[in-house]
Amino acid sequence: MFESDGTRLLIDPFLSLNDKGYKPSLDELSSVMSILVTHGHLDHIVDIPTIWIHGGGKADVYCSASPRKVLITKGVDSKSIREIKPNDEFSIGSFDIRVLEGKHIRFDIWIVLKTLFQPQIVQYWKNFIYMFKENRICAEAGETVVYDIRADGKQVLLLGSLNLDTDTEYPKGTDLLILPLQGRSDISDYALSFIDRLMPKKILLDHYDDAFPPISSAVDTEPFVTLIAKRHPHIPVIFLMPGVEWIDIGE
Repeated sequence: MFESDGTRLLIDPFLSLNDKGYKPSLDELSSVMSILVTHGHLDHIVDIPTIWIHGGGKADVYCSASPRKVLITKGVDSKSIREIKPNDEFSIGSFDIRVLEGKHIRFDIWIVLKTLFQPQIVQYWKNFIYMFKENRICAEAGETVVYDIRADGKQVLLLGSLNLDTDTEYPKGTDLLILPLQGRSDISDYALSFIDRLMPKKILLDHYDDAFPPISSAVDTEPFVTLIAKRHPHIPVIFLMPGVEWIDIGE
């Protein structure tokens, strides 16, 4: 969630499938009038209809063509959905937003095998069946986007998945890079290449928690932090406790 001058943006909201994990307040999420989507996977869109309906259908949803179709079938009014594509620019309150071409992370074989052959499959078999069915509906469809967000003289680059388009010129030196850290067995080394390319002033990690077991896992972030400290010691890595902290990008 972003906030500036009384305007809030909600990006890829998801109510955890982990019964031991943090679940944000549905009332708070539903009070946000603008929801942005980076891509159509279930952990990025499946709870938007619930949030939208709980808020009285007042929120505008910004997403690409594929998740737009899914959200409409799940009850979101098409009049509330604003279809976006790379190179689009728009403003919401004090936020100026540019949509950039993105790419979804490519899962390596080792992370796939680790996911399929683990005890959590048995423990969370209901989740597994639910996600198997929903994944056939909630497809990424090659439509992952990156958001370049500006407000209060600051710039945030937000990735919904850890990959970038090779032909797109992304802004370097942004005040904050929001970096999802999940999806590969070599995630730390893999992520480092994107830091080398983008060179942000600060990094905020997300998507490293175990929010949708047995597909997700709790990622050990220490190897990545250690690599950054050695390679780019001037770039701090920020962690937030879910539901507890806000950060001021200006600090």
